[in-house]
Amino acid sequence: MPALSNSRPRSSRVRGFALLALGVLALWNFEGQTAFGKAPVVVEETEASGLTKAVADHALLVSTLLMIACGAFAYTEKGLPQAAGPAEKRPDYNSFLMIQNILCFASGYVNALAIIDMGMTVSHQSGNTSHTGRLILNGGAKFFHLMLTFCIGSFVAGLSKCDQEAVYQGRYSPNLLAAAFATVFGCGVHYCKAEAGLGNDAASESLLLWAFAQGIQNGITRRCSSLPICTTHFTGYLTDVGVGLGLWARAQADGAEPPTLLKVLLFAAGIFFFGLGGVAAMETHPIWGAQAALVPAAIMAAVAGGLIPVIKTPAKTA
Repeated sequence: MPALSNSRPRSSRVRGFALLALGVLALWNFEGQTAFGKAPVVVEETEASGLTKAVADHALLVSTLLMIACGAFAYTEKGLPQAAGPAEKRPDYNSFLMIQNILCFASGYVNALAIIDMGMTVSHQSGNTSHTGRLILNGGAKFFHLMLTFCIGSFVAGLSKCDQEAVYQGRYSPNLLAAAFATVFGCGVHYCKAEAGLGNDAASESLLLWAFAQGIQNGITRRCSSLPICTTHFTGYLTDVGVGLGLWARAQADGAEPPTLLKVLLFAAGIFFFGLGGVAAMETHPIWGAQAALVPAAIMAAVAGGLIPVIKTPAKTA
């Protein structure tokens, strides 16, 4: 058993480093072709290559097949039944908080890029629900499609019985890696359409892949054994911050034992890092365009591969 436990982290790190290297190579390849250029370089017009044109011409079919492939990959996960106890009492609270913040940052990054580049949100679906309703007979379908693919991503996390503690314990997570792949594939579809001169608007198929990826990620973190962690939307977190501070203030006024603020810190930090992802998107989009999403994809892959050092605690079977 000791040999097995030692080999698992090592193999996870090998996977993680390989994925990071792949992301760097992809980034270099896109940059080398001026895919991210702030201003287009004046060159003679040439037709897109055969594969690029094929992807652009059949973007919906390709995106659907890629989502199926990512779902099949996520299904290889072997969930481990674990219970870590309340979040504020976790012995690994600091690394638990760190992983949440990293994933919130990655989600905020992708979502802000979708807004800046294509005018749509892919991580939180409240607005898309309202837009679907008010535009049901006049363009509401594009919002509904994002809601549907986000839900399908969460369905994948549930169907595959994703390991609810893997990302917090530094274990290999096929589900989160599938989400990283889907984000990269979204960049690929966006790139192919741009190269073929078709453009990427609010109905771009790349958005479907990004929403699907966000659904998987939130499907993983919502199943956390300590409490349902949200890494892609924060209306509930804002409510929890307000309620938590209100309970603390009331206890102080009554001279009672105040509740811990560790949960409030968890919620507030998630909101902050999601917003910080938006700052990163704003700074990198003028340079790399939508392909800047390769950065949060690499971050997600690093977490999925167990590359981020965390405090590991013994499993507690519920």
